[in-house]
Amino acid sequence: MPKKLASDGSKNLIGERIRALRKEKKLSQEQLIAQLQLMDLDYERGVIKRIENGTRFVSDIELRILAKFFGVTYDFLIDGEKDLR
Repeated sequence: MPKKLASDGSKNLIGERIRALRKEKKLSQEQLIAQLQLMDLDYERGVIKRIENGTRFVSDIELRILAKFFGVTYDFLIDGEKDLR
């Protein structure tokens, strides 16, 4: 059974927000990978590029670590909604 794609045909919903958050922190893709590896997320070169371009699926475990690293909620990464707590 094929995996479901986003309405724009991409394989994830978070790519654009990951790119914006990474640039906000002034990190290159390689620098972000190095920081995520310190959080036990074993990414290889090019993974962030594929996530940002929407050509790679993102697991729930990866989503959790990315949200923690950037200090945002899952809702923000998925829908772009800010937490109003």
